Amino acid sequence: MFFERQFSQECGLHAIHNMFKSAAVTRHDVHQACESIQKKTGDSTSNHESYSGDWSCEAILETIRTKGYVVERAVHSSTSSRVWSKPLIGDLINEDDFRGVIVYQPFNRHFTCVRPETISGEKYLYYVDSMARGPIRISPRLVTRRCLSKAYQWEPYIVKGPEMEFVPIKENSEPMKIIDYCSRASKRPKFTPSSEFVKAWKNTNTKSSLSLYR
Repeated sequence: MFFERQFSQECGLHAIHNMFKSAAVTRHDVHQACESIQKKTGDSTSNHESYSGDWSCEAILETIRTKGYVVERAVHSSTSSRVWSKPLIGDLINEDDFRGVIVYQPFNRHFTCVRPETISGEKYLYYVDSMARGPIRISPRLVTRRCLSKAYQWEPYIVKGPEMEFVPIKENSEPMKIIDYCSRASKRPKFTPSSEFVKAWKNTNTKSSLSLYR
């Protein structure tokens, strides 16, 4: 069963991979989505991504939309209540274009997902958290309860569209052991940020410096 484990602060990208059961979407795709948000709204890319990932909910959803998928928020929330406003999960699981649900947990800024799986001719739902040991079978009722609960407040986004082309997980996606970074005997790996990130960082730094003299 497809499962990609956590690396750095890239839980948003892992949630996309684990929902589609494919690593076709790349880190660069998410960065382009951040740039698209900036062009549309004027909101700086630095508000939607960091050096290590840490993408905003808007960036993750825009990434999926740019791949041609329909993304809809499933819960309407107010100060007094949370109401499921889309077709029930138990019904969606039987729709051919239902790819799954991206779940954003605002309390700890973490992304997970729920996806359908067909086993022995029967369809089931699995909850997939890149920080867990693997996919866990979950009932539609429990998914709905956790989305509506004020204690959990899962923010669910239903994704529909064609099945994504399968791309296997990269073998080097496993995180480095802590000793590799902390041991004096170990040489820390060299990492060079992308030119797009450096440019965005310089622009943000320049604006911050100018504001000090106003």
